This record gives sequence, structure tokens and C-alpha cells, in this order.
Amino acid sequence: MRALRPAALALLVLYLLAHLALLPRTLEDLDSINFALGVREFDVARHQPHPPGYPVFIALAKLTTSAFRVLGIGAVAPRGLAVWSAIAGAAALPMLFLFFRTLERRDRLAWWSTIVTAAAPLYWFTALRPLSDMTGFACAIASQALMVQRRPRALVAGALMAGLAIGIRSQTAVLTLPLLAFVLVMRDEALPLRTRLAALGASAVGVIAWGVPLLIVSGGLAAYLQALGTQAGEDFGGVVMLWTHRTPRVAAFALVNSFVWPWDWWPGVGMCVLAAAGALRIAWRAPRAILLILVAFAPYAIFHLLFHETETVRYALPMVPVVAYAAMAALETRRPMPMAIAACLIAVVSLGFAIPASRNYAREGAPVFRVFDDMAATAHGGEPVDTIAMHAGARRAAEWAAPILPARVAKAPHGREWLTLVALWRAKPSANVWFVADPARTDLALFDSRARRLARQYRWGFVEPPFVGGARPGPVDWYHMQPPGWMLDRGWSLTAEVGGVTATDHPGPHVAAALAWAKSRADEMLLMIGGRHLGAPGTASTTLLLRVNGNPLASWPVSPGFFMREMTLPAGTLASGSSYVPIELTALVEPKAPVSLEQFDLQGPGVPLFAYDQGWYEPEYNRSLGFAWRWTSERSSLWVRPIGRSVKVTIHGESPMRYYDAPPHVRVLIGNREIAAFDPSSDFDESIDVPADLLAEANGRVTLESSRFFVPGGASGGDQRHLALRIFSVSVD
Repeated sequence: MRALRPAALALLVLYLLAHLALLPRTLEDLDSINFALGVREFDVARHQPHPPGYPVFIALAKLTTSAFRVLGIGAVAPRGLAVWSAIAGAAALPMLFLFFRTLERRDRLAWWSTIVTAAAPLYWFTALRPLSDMTGFACAIASQALMVQRRPRALVAGALMAGLAIGIRSQTAVLTLPLLAFVLVMRDEALPLRTRLAALGASAVGVIAWGVPLLIVSGGLAAYLQALGTQAGEDFGGVVMLWTHRTPRVAAFALVNSFVWPWDWWPGVGMCVLAAAGALRIAWRAPRAILLILVAFAPYAIFHLLFHETETVRYALPMVPVVAYAAMAALETRRPMPMAIAACLIAVVSLGFAIPASRNYAREGAPVFRVFDDMAATAHGGEPVDTIAMHAGARRAAEWAAPILPARVAKAPHGREWLTLVALWRAKPSANVWFVADPARTDLALFDSRARRLARQYRWGFVEPPFVGGARPGPVDWYHMQPPGWMLDRGWSLTAEVGGVTATDHPGPHVAAALAWAKSRADEMLLMIGGRHLGAPGTASTTLLLRVNGNPLASWPVSPGFFMREMTLPAGTLASGSSYVPIELTALVEPKAPVSLEQFDLQGPGVPLFAYDQGWYEPEYNRSLGFAWRWTSERSSLWVRPIGRSVKVTIHGESPMRYYDAPPHVRVLIGNREIAAFDPSSDFDESIDVPADLLAEANGRVTLESSRFFVPGGASGGDQRHLALRIFSVSVD
């Protein structure tokens, strides 16, 4: 291996230079924003940075940020943080080699395992991010490599490093302390008692070196523990982790996110298969090596799988070298060339994913900061805006970007951001709003869609999971929003997401009046309301009472199941001295059965609108997948408003081939007349021209018939719905 040292040094320098050249121009994940705020002004109670505080990492970042500012380097905040990831990513590699070599004294295996680790998409990319993950990992692996050398000075140095590493990233304790305890208690004549005691003391000194200053700056132990307790509550209450969601689905996702996605999908599957075979081989030939691997990494793996939100793939960084070493062990032969060729091939494939993503990341930056840059540039061109609003996930980023934003930022509560907009427009009816939307959220459905325009979508320019999986905020959409013709307050369930909030706050009009606001106007208007009476079949009907501006306008009974009603509001009904007129819907009959209000629209003459009619099911939503949908049955109807001209109905749906072995035949009917047909075999966008005369004759009813459907519960019971097509959206123009 001596002959390889110059080559190893050259590769190490090249690795570092490549990363220094690709440092990002923006912050990105919420943690990076907290770190940057902590560099500016350290205050753990204000999450600058978030608890536990990362004092050593912040101290390092303060040094580089100040140095970069003096040198005139641009994007000083993200690069002052990210440079430590680049340095740590390179510095960790020799220590990884040392650790691997100590396991079995197989130099070639250690060498190629290190190469494969360095090229792994997650490892390569994490060495660019303005976060503490790579710096903490480098210190942890250095500590581990030193502690397993069975030399007194190395053990003491490794123990000291273990204590210091916790001040860089607290999770390193789960990597280093179990191994330190193992080394201290195992029988080894090369490590006398005084050396073990010295190592124990060194680890304590490492913790004290950052712990005491942290407590002093935080205002004492009580203040620090209060801040730490707040963070712990958020960690356990706001994320999906296996410890709190003990289901096979969450467990499966945890394993995939931790072991497969760090390599990208198909390469990850291959690496895991190789690693499983290699682990068996190591256990057979070197039980001590497998024991050291388990002591060094199993506690972290268990902690990670149970207590981390594994969608945040960067938390799986310590698992990468374990998989790499085991996979290379599976490929090891007596002849050096086969393993070398395989390792080089794996590295090339990995870099084929990692390098393009890294270049895009360095050039473009994070989506949320790109939208703020564009807002600043657009405003300079004279685009009017009164308020910038957003889903709360982007709020911390807006706090950082505040100096360049062209208008005040509305601070909205998590999960109920639409209420801030309702209050804004009631107080300032002429306000123009720029809204930064999480595309996975659905609450903008509570506003008249004709009052908002999608200005631009912002996405990562690469597949997210191996690189920025779980980053918050992630993709965003920029909407221009004018004062809407109508907006919904509390008590509605137009989407499953909003319905969940309504159920949490107060569940619908059977408990308290559902409130909407309509812009004051003198015109005749058409109002559409739909939903479901949630009582069991045979339950008594409930009467819904509609009030406009406090005056009863209409009432009608609804029986268990689906309902939809359209009605004309005579001219002058919405005329008022106020800019917005309240519309209330209340359930009257006692005992009041639950009612879910799932549709609303209000438009003037000649404006197209539609409603889901018989044969459609309730709205559904999957936050992790980031989309909402409704199912059709084998025969489902849309009500499309006749407006005296032909209209175009566009239906966007999922590929039925996920559920059927052949495409269904879908017919679009008005009455008994077929006006379109299609056989979807993939995700589809079907636009159907609906003639005005036929639509008027059918009183707006347009029917979709599918030749195929399925029953989720099967013959054994359970869910007996007839599900035909999963539809993501319907629009009418």
C-alpha cells in the first residue's frame, strides 16, 4: 500500500478541491438557516441555532464566515458553513481507511471500501451542504478509528475527540460512546487501568470544553433545559418516526431511506444485496471484526431507525461506510483485479448521479431562496405587491431573506395559513399578495381559484432522496393572488388536509356555523355547495340553513350520503357597505349528524364552474406523496354550469394500470350520447369539448363511465367502495 500513498493523497486533494469549487450560493434546509442565524447571533432559545446548540460547529463557522467576508468571497453565510463539510468530507476518508484496515488488516478491502464510500451520492453531496452532519461524522469516525488502535495515546485522543464531537453534532454520541465504553471494559493488556481512566477523563474534558460556555451563553442550566425541552417536543410531535408510528409501512420506509436511497434507488438495491452477503462473509471469517462494526454502528442504526424522521436521508450518513465495507467484502477475491474493477464501476455510477446534482446545487441553490431572489428582482421592475405570505415551512427562510424582500411578510400559524390571508383581505380588501406555497399543501383551494395565478414553480434540479431528501422547505410555487371573489374561513373540508384541521378545531356546521366571505357586488350570482351527511344509513335528515350577511336565504334537507346543491343569489344579495359579505351554513336538526362541507364555488354570469356529483367519493390526501385526489366509481357525474357556449373539461388522473391488468375503457356521456372516449394506460390529462346545446339539454350533467372498477376490501368485507379511476384534478374553461 505504500505505493498507493501518492495516489491517495492526490485523490484526497482532488476530492477537496472539487467540493470547494461547488460550495452552494444559498442556504437550504431549515437547520442551515438556524445555523446561519446562530453564526450571526448565538441564541439557542430563539433557535439560533436550534437546540442542543452545536456550539463547536458554530464557533468554527464564525471563523470561516469572518475570514470569507474579509476575503470578499460571495455568499458568505452558506459557504462559511459548507466549507467545513467539504473539509470534513475529505478529512474523514483517511480515518475511514484506518478504521476499515483495523477491522481485518485487509489493505485492499479497506482502500476500495473508502473509495466507494467517498463516491456514494449521499456522502459526496453531504460534503457540500451548510450543515453539521459531515463535520460531526468526520469527528466521530476519527474518534472510532483512534479508539480501536489498542494504543494508549490513540485511545485518549479518540476519547477527547468523542467529547468534542458532541459539541459539533449531538448524535455523534451514539456513534462514539458505546465504542468507548466497549474499549474501556474489554480485557486488553495493552491498555492499563490508568490509560482507561485517562480516556474517561479526556472524554469528559471534551464535553466540558463546549458544555460550560454553552450553558453560560444560554443563561444557565434551567434556561437551556427549557429550550431543549421545547425542541424535544417538536421532534416527537411534528415528524413521522418509527417510535411514534409503529406500522410495517413506516418501518419499511425507514429501512429503504436508510440503506437504499443513500446510493440512489437501483444502485442502492444492488449495494444492499451485496452488503448482506458481505456481512455474512465477514461474520464467518472474522467474528471480532463484525463485533467491532456492531458496537461502533449498531447503536446509531437503532437510534436512527427509531427516533429519526428517516425521510431526511442525510441522517443515514453513518450507514454509508458500513454498507460500502460489507459490499466490498462480498466482492473480494484472491486476485485484486475483480474487486478493483467492481469498486471503480460502483464509484463511477455513484459519481454519475452525484456530480450533476452537485453542479446544479452549486449553480441554482435552494428553491425557496430562488423565489425570494426573483421576488426582489421583479419588484424592482415595478410589479405591485402589498404582502408576501407563505406556508409556514418557508417562514424561517423569509426571516433570513427579509432585507431583500419588497413587502412585509405575513406570519402565519402552521397548518392554518389560510386564516391569515382571510384576515388580511378583510382588513385590506385591495391587497395584492405574493404567496410562497408548498406544492404538497392543498389549503389554497379555500380561495377563488380565478384570483390567483401561478407565476413560477421552483424545484430541485435532481432527484431529491439521495441528496436533499426531507429538506424543509423543499419545492415551492410562487402565486400572484388578487383579492378573491370568495374565501372560506373555518368549518369547511374542501380538501382532506383542511378537513383534518376542521375536525381538530370544530367539526363542521353541525357544531358551529361554517363561514365564507364573498366580495360585495350587485350582480346575480350562482352559488354551489356540496358535501356529505356522515350519519349512518337510516339516520334522520339534517336541515342546512344558509345565511347571507346575517339574513336567512335558503334551507334544505340533506340525507345520509352525498349532496350537492346549486342556487341563484338574486341581484343585490351580496351588495353591502363592507368589502366582504359573510355567508354562513349551519345544521339545524337535533340530534345533529356530522356534515362535511367539501365543495364551494360562487361565480357571476357567464363564468364556468363545475361540481362533483353522484358517483364521486370524498377528497383524499397523502402528505408524504404530496398530492390530493378523489376516486370515481364505475359511473360518476360532473355538474358543469351551462353558460351558453361550449366549454372544455380537463381531467387529470393516475394511471389505472396500477390497479388493472388492462386499460379501462372510459366513456364521457351527456345523457345517452357519447361525446368522448379514451383508454388510459398511464397518467392522463384528457380535455373534452362539451357542446353548449347538449350541456343545456342535460342541465349540466356530464357522466364518466369506466369499464373497470375494484373493491378495496374484496369479498371479505372492509372497504366496499367501487373504485374506478383516481382523479387528481378537474377543471372547466
